[in-house]
Amino acid sequence: MAFFQKPTAFALLVVATVWVWMIAPFWLQEGMFLDGLIYASVAQNLADGIGTFWAPVYQWSASVPYSEQLPLFTGLESLFFRALGGSVWTERLFLGCAWVVHVLGIRAVQRRWWPEQGEDAYWWVVSVWSLLPLVAWGMGNHVQEMWMSGFALWAVVALSYERWSWLGGVLTVAAFLFKGPQGLFPLVWLPLASAFGIIQKKTFRKSFAWAFAFILLSFAVLWLWDDARLALVRNAENRLVRTFTAVRAVNTTHRLWLLGPMLAQWGVVLAASVVVARVRYGTVRFVGDRRTALFLLFALCASLPLLITREQRDFYLIPSTVFATLGVVSSFVGSPVLPSKRLVVGLGLLGVLGTLTLSYRRHERDADLRVALAQQAPAFAPGSSFNVQPELRLHFLLQAYGMRFNRWEVDLTNEKVHENRVELHSTKEGVLFSRKATERK
Repeated sequence: MAFFQKPTAFALLVVATVWVWMIAPFWLQEGMFLDGLIYASVAQNLADGIGTFWAPVYQWSASVPYSEQLPLFTGLESLFFRALGGSVWTERLFLGCAWVVHVLGIRAVQRRWWPEQGEDAYWWVVSVWSLLPLVAWGMGNHVQEMWMSGFALWAVVALSYERWSWLGGVLTVAAFLFKGPQGLFPLVWLPLASAFGIIQKKTFRKSFAWAFAFILLSFAVLWLWDDARLALVRNAENRLVRTFTAVRAVNTTHRLWLLGPMLAQWGVVLAASVVVARVRYGTVRFVGDRRTALFLLFALCASLPLLITREQRDFYLIPSTVFATLGVVSSFVGSPVLPSKRLVVGLGLLGVLGTLTLSYRRHERDADLRVALAQQAPAFAPGSSFNVQPELRLHFLLQAYGMRFNRWEVDLTNEKVHENRVELHSTKEGVLFSRKATERK
């Protein structure tokens, strides 16, 4: 009992409890968000030798490479698949590693910008960040923002040290290679830090020069590398141009829509930070300074540019959440107090209860479709391909689940004739799989 009353041990107990109740039900969920399924399928294909890093493949018979996103996410995950196999647990480990990358990055930022706080301070930031609904959802749905956020966080760490500013430039380009221009927001870190007087003008000039030089060098290498240049051009034509011309599947009704989810996440950060301060210090004392303003404004710089288009999704905000959390949590100060034994016992019991009930609280998606595909798996070998009944041509989840878990190609366009066919069930909801499709588009 005395052990868990120590500051770091108690903070770790809080993190573990948050993990069990908030993150684990999503991290262990069955089924996945459509985009996450596609990313995993592309990564699995790459691990199997289908496609290349710069020209990945989603559907085997597709005439062009997959270009909806840039390839760093699927390239990284393919390494996990090659080493550990195509299990869903490999996906979970991949996202678990993204969480660990954030933990280490938060620790590095805390040491650099709030060195006066205790050794346990960063664990409290981790606990508040892990409480955010978007973070938990991202962990379970395999979105690129979880890894892009980690790279952006470490770019800021590197940019915070003059001798490592060149590496910050490289990591900024790496963040770009997840989802394009929105990954470049670490570029504003040094100008903002200089404007707030956090970094001296001389240090800013040298650091920014080194960072910008390596960013330009990195992009020059990518442009001169034929495969990389073609991948960048394909992505720009498929994603960037269509985003600004509004030819997208998901558009919001109002350009300022994203402000709602952003304020909601910040509200959770503030409320959780107040509770953390009360538990850790026995009182709530907010002492905002230039560091607070810097991190909150930087978080806005990671979010507000997304308002330029109406293609907005709340999980696009994930990279900004860690910086908002750092700024708010670190601004509550005080002298740490010893947690009561009652509090430690209560928290421990809450963690045990969360663990015992996890199987009942685990999220599920698309259960009927997953069951149908599992039942049909013995009848069709991996690598099978299917045409579809015209009414199924927008059933993207069927295509994604079929590729990811059964290794089947479901050709929704019917551009080619395949040996099998998928049809709507004639008597009940669901789909039927049969052999020898002959109908052309």
